[in-house]
Amino acid sequence: MSIPNKLIQAAVAAALFAAATGQLPKFIQQVRVAQYQLLKDSQASKWGKPMLLPVKK
Repeated sequence: MSIPNKLIQAAVAAALFAAATGQLPKFIQQVRVAQYQLLKDSQASKWGKPMLLPVKK
């Protein structure tokens, strides 16, 4: 079994558990917060400075 399949199975299990315990809205909100944080962390402003070619004068 590959890693993506294991991740999918874990996500489905977590969603089913959250639904069974009445915590699905909170679970969905936490996923959205994590997605937003990942988006913010991946923005170019967080990247290192690019190496520029020397300018010939």
